[in-house]
Formats: sequence, C-alpha cells, structure tokens
Amino acid sequence: QGALKASDRIIEPYFIEPAAPGHSSYVIAYCHNADAIRVFKVERIEGIEVTAEPYTIPAGFDANEYLKGAWGIVVEGEQQTVRLKFSPEIARLMAETIWHPSQVMEKQGDGSVIMTLTVFRTPELATWIMGWGDRVEVLEPKGLREEVSRTASAMVNVYRRRGRT
Repeated sequence: QGALKASDRIIEPYFIEPAAPGHSSYVIAYCHNADAIRVFKVERIEGIEVTAEPYTIPAGFDANEYLKGAWGIVVEGEQQTVRLKFSPEIARLMAETIWHPSQVMEKQGDGSVIMTLTVFRTPELATWIMGWGDRVEVLEPKGLREEVSRTASAMVNVYRRRGRT
C-alpha cells in the first residue's frame, strides 16, 4: 500500500485514546469531510489550526461504548465472536489478565483455557494472536483460523527459503 496523501480536515474532537501496543495516541472526532465519527492517529497529524467555531460533544457519545468491540483502536466492520484456546503453559497469565471487556474465560480439564471475545476482526487482533505462537489456537471463526494458518505457513516458507542460502 502506498502512503496516503495528507488532506485538510475540520474535526470536532470527542476523546483522546492512548494505545499502548503502538505507543501512540488517537483522537476520536466528528469529521466534517466524512460526515461521521473517525479515528485519527495523533502522530499523523501534520499541523493544527484552532478555529473559533464552537461545537458540542453529543450527550449520547460514550467513548467506552464506541470502542467496546475494538481490539485496540480500529472500529470497523462487523463484530464477531472469537474463541481462542491457550495452552496450559500460559493459561494462568491469560486468565488473570483482562485483555478485552467482552472476554469470558473457561478453564479446561487439560489445564488450557478458552477465551471467548466479541470484537471487530482487525489486523491488530490477528497480530496479537500470532504473537502467542504455538501456545494459542483459533477455534472460531473459521475465517480467522484460516487467516492465521495462512500467515503461519507463509512465515515458515520465509524461513525455509532463507535457511537455504
């Protein structure tokens, strides 16, 4: 993907959200260009000009509600039920940590734990899952399971090719 071209925007900031994984901050704002709420990464903003135009944050806007299905900051697509099985070696860590407000944890007889989430399926989620390596298995949805499997196979191929040189 090529770099997006900068554009002038008039926005009405509603909330600033720090995101630990990318060491970034985001502004959730009403965007006049899009006529919708959008999320802007602070580090991508090239310049700011404060206008004299007043605005009011809608009384019904709740940042926690807006972000509830997000794994990180991306709020797009349809929320899905995601089920992940974590191996016994990391089951305790997974169970004692709140990774997402929707998570439900089920301890299994073999010492593993199954985490069920309701989230938007985003690259952030897939990357987080793959970061646990072979200690996690995507049980559902099928499309996410296939995506992680394809990526894992592609990674193996990279290392096999490079190992021959």
